[in-house]
Amino acid sequence: MLTFLLKSAACLAILMIFYKVMLEKESVHHFKRFFLLGALLVSFIIPNLVFIEYIDAVEPTINSITPSTDPISDAVIVNNAPQASIFDWQLLFWLIYGLGVIGFGLRFIANLFSIRTRIKKNPKFKDNFVTKVLLNQTLPPHTFLNYIFLNQKQHEENSIPQEVLLHEETHAKQRHSLDILLIELVGVIFWFNPLIYLVKSSIKLNHEFLADKAVIQKEQNHSHYQNTLLSYLSNERHQSVGIANAITYSSIKKRFKVMKTNTSKKSFVLRSLLLLPLTALLLFGFSEHRQIEREIAEDHIITMELLGNERVKIQNDIVHFDKVAQILKQEYLSSYASGETKVEITADRPVHLNTINNLSKEIRTTGIDLIEVFANEVIMEKEEYKENVPITSTTTKLHANRLTMVESNAQFQQQSATREEMKEYNALAKKYNEMDRNHMLIKKSEVMRLKTIYGKMSKKQQADAEPFPDFPPAPPAPGAPEPPLDTEEVIKLYPNNPPAPPAPPKPVEHIKEMVAKGASFTLNGEKISGKKAIEVVQKNKHINIDAREANGAKPIVKLSTDPIVIEN
Repeated sequence: MLTFLLKSAACLAILMIFYKVMLEKESVHHFKRFFLLGALLVSFIIPNLVFIEYIDAVEPTINSITPSTDPISDAVIVNNAPQASIFDWQLLFWLIYGLGVIGFGLRFIANLFSIRTRIKKNPKFKDNFVTKVLLNQTLPPHTFLNYIFLNQKQHEENSIPQEVLLHEETHAKQRHSLDILLIELVGVIFWFNPLIYLVKSSIKLNHEFLADKAVIQKEQNHSHYQNTLLSYLSNERHQSVGIANAITYSSIKKRFKVMKTNTSKKSFVLRSLLLLPLTALLLFGFSEHRQIEREIAEDHIITMELLGNERVKIQNDIVHFDKVAQILKQEYLSSYASGETKVEITADRPVHLNTINNLSKEIRTTGIDLIEVFANEVIMEKEEYKENVPITSTTTKLHANRLTMVESNAQFQQQSATREEMKEYNALAKKYNEMDRNHMLIKKSEVMRLKTIYGKMSKKQQADAEPFPDFPPAPPAPGAPEPPLDTEEVIKLYPNNPPAPPAPPKPVEHIKEMVAKGASFTLNGEKISGKKAIEVVQKNKHINIDAREANGAKPIVKLSTDPIVIEN
């Protein structure tokens, strides 16, 4: 509510500054009448406008760096929660506002009742399209709707100039009282806004300009009309007439100055054109811009399973990356538009970031931009990690349970298998992976070669290569001599498979260890306590955890709900 009021007041202030500087002294009174009423409405409409931008749905990601499994007791964390204020300030503000509405509402009703009493208790007669009400009170001539209120004595003595009567008839004919009723009702609701009173004053003054213009157009002598007004008003006692349009002396100087003004058509067009950039400024600055996640129909989502050696499984087909675009175009995009299609990729085994990027590039050649990857572990060089990456139409959204960063120096590159060794390993691993596990024919030399190459491979190569075959256990053969390593004899063998990596610890356990080490914590860039960090991790199943330690320095743990994004 407060935001709406501030935006509304700012809009109205800008429009009224434009009116005072560019329009008030010009002779385009009919245009000014609608501008003032429009400014009032626009100041209430623009803050309520909502421009919606549809974006792709983004889910939180869990990233764990340098995790730990050592538990820590919650008892060491102390954080006193702030006590809520006993006094309800919001209730006080609403009470003051309600009293103001009641007070100004009663005043508005009292003014209407006063006009109704004058009409009912005083003699009146119809004259053309207006009804003239003759009053005993010494009040200046004033108009409300089709009623013109005149002093009975002056009317009977014909001491009221015809120009004054024509002035009041113009108020009635152009229905100026409707504008007054509208601004009075707005004033009851927004009684606390001083700009409303400025608008009311400007509307009433412009009504006088309109009535003066009608008289001058008929009399064709503005000097005579000005002298008549001065002579008549100088003898009148000025009393309040409530919400009626009354001819008064206070604004006579401005009225005389505007009577002599004649705005050219060219000047009016130029001033009107200035409203276009002004309206654009108000729309841009004071409307609401909201982003809504775009949903893709379930039958427009293509699922893939990322395998090793640059291969993916689409439905029941296992294809290489270079065949992915062809499969998508032939079997899926013939029925669905690429802009309405989304690809979801899952990876149960560790996968390198470069592999994800390569697959994303192949998919985007089909025109599909919505790509999400759900991986158990993602490996990347430290130089590739970015905390804040702008999300665009060519951004792959990555959801990882674990993020592993590795060094990417020359020594790391040398400690890896060669291209020929990788080709040999993939061929042997694929051969055994495609065999029936219950009827495998295994060559010991090939198994030993697999283990040798696998041990030389870097972690990235292991993530991208064929999975190490799951060999069945060898039958027991006590006392049997072990054949030489270079034999080609077909044997049953039970090798020691590479040990599986330990399961990543629970994020909350990692946070507890960081608390014990005296780490400092932030959540979305804002500093929080250790206890608050544990509560956030326990309550959120998906959250980014970036824990960094320097030699002997205090650890820093950054928590974030923003996802990892990859810019291709």
